[in-house]
Amino acid sequence: MASNYDILIVDDDIQLGISLCDILTLKGYTLIAVETGKEALKQIDAGVPDVALIDLKLEDMSGLDLIRKIKELHPATECIILTGNSSNESAIDAVNIGAYGYMTKPYDIEQLMQMINGAINKHESDEIFRVINDTVNDAIIMADGNSKILYWNKAAEKIFGYSAEKIIGRTLQETIIPKKYQEAHSDCMDKFKNSDDGIVGGKTMEFSAIRKGGTEFPIEMSLSSVKRKGQWQAVSIIRDITERKQAEEKEKIGVEKLKLSLDGIINALALTVEQRDPYTAGHQQRVSKLACAIAGEMGIPVDQIEGIRMAGIIHDIGKMHIPTEILCRPGKLTKDEFNIVRSHAQVGYDILKGIEFPWPVADIVHQHHEKMDGSGYPMGLSNGDILMEARILCVADVVEAMASHRPYRPALGMDMALEEISKGKGIHFDANVVDACLTVIKEKEFVFE
Repeated sequence: MASNYDILIVDDDIQLGISLCDILTLKGYTLIAVETGKEALKQIDAGVPDVALIDLKLEDMSGLDLIRKIKELHPATECIILTGNSSNESAIDAVNIGAYGYMTKPYDIEQLMQMINGAINKHESDEIFRVINDTVNDAIIMADGNSKILYWNKAAEKIFGYSAEKIIGRTLQETIIPKKYQEAHSDCMDKFKNSDDGIVGGKTMEFSAIRKGGTEFPIEMSLSSVKRKGQWQAVSIIRDITERKQAEEKEKIGVEKLKLSLDGIINALALTVEQRDPYTAGHQQRVSKLACAIAGEMGIPVDQIEGIRMAGIIHDIGKMHIPTEILCRPGKLTKDEFNIVRSHAQVGYDILKGIEFPWPVADIVHQHHEKMDGSGYPMGLSNGDILMEARILCVADVVEAMASHRPYRPALGMDMALEEISKGKGIHFDANVVDACLTVIKEKEFVFE
C-alpha cells in the first residue's frame, strides 16, 4: 500500500497507541494518536484522516458516538473499531452507523493491516465516486421502490434547485415529477418494486420534470437499477435539455422559413416556364401531385416525396431555352425541332445542378425522360441507373401529357394514358411505379384538378 495516508488512533491506552504508531509508521502511514473523543474531533477539524482506529470505550464518550459524529462531519473517513470488550451487539451497532470494520484486542497485526488497507481502498473508491458525482453535469438520483429519494448529487441540486439535505427522504412525486406523469410513474414503481430483474438499463427517454418553484422543463433520462439489502433501487441519470430543445425549435423555424423561400423560388421558376408555354400551364404542378400520390402509394419516405414534389414542379424548366414558336406550334415538329425540345432535360439539369437542394432535384429532372430499357433520353440510362424518383416522375409525366390538351392534338383521355403505361410496364416504365399509378387513379380516384 502506498504511503501518505493519514491514520488517526483514538485509544485511552497510551502505550497501545504508541505501539500502533510505531508499527504503522514503519508501514509508511502518517499517524496521530489521541486519548479522547474530544481530542479526536479537534484533529479531524484540523485535517480529515483517511482512516480512524477507535476504541469502543473512551473517557469522555463511547466509540460509537464518536463514529456518529465523524460520519456526520466527514463521511469519507473510514472508521475501524478496536476494543477488548467485544459483543455481537456492539459489532452490529458499529457497522450500522457506518464503521468499516471491527477488531477485538489482542488483534493480529497482519489482520489489522489487511483491514486498514481495505478501508483505504474503500476510501479511495468512495472519494473517486464523490469527485465524479460532484463534477458531472448530469443529475444522478437514486430512489427506492416507494420513490423515496436516497441519493442526490451536486448536479441534481443545480438542475432542480433542491439541496441534498432538503430532498433526500422525500418522494419523487412530491418534488420533481409533473402531475401528468405521476400515475404512470406509480404504476411503474409498483412493478419495479416487485420485480425479480429490476430495470433493464440502456434506454434513453425524454420527459419533462419540475424545478423547485414549479417550473416545468424538458429532460433526457436513462434508467438502471441496483439491488441493495435485498431491495431494488432505481438509479436515474438526468440531463436538462432545455437549451437543446430551444435550439431544435429555432432550427425548425429556420427550416420552415427556408422551405417557404425554396417553395417561392421553385414556383417562380415554374411560372416562368408556363408563361412562355400557355398550353402546358399547370402541367408541372399536376405532374408533381400525381408523382407524389404514386410515391405515397409505394411507401416512399415523406422526406423523399418532398424531393419528388420539388422536382415535379420544375421538371420542364429546361424548356425556357426553347423558342416560343416551337413550344406553341400546333403542327408537327421537324426532326431538328424535336431534338431541340428533347434537349430540355439536359438544359434543366444544367440550370439546377449548381443549386444545393436537400434532394437530388437536378438529377431527377435530368432523368425524367429515361426509360427502363435504355430507349429514353438524354443519356440512354436503363434500370438501376435511373433514380426511383425519376422513374416515378416519368410515369406521372406521360399520364398527364396524354390526358391533357396539347397544341398539336386534343386530349387523349385518362383511359388511353393508363393503357399506354400498362403496355410499357416493365419495358419503358418501372413495373412497381405503373402498378402504384393504376391504384391511385383507378382505386383511389386520383384526379387532376
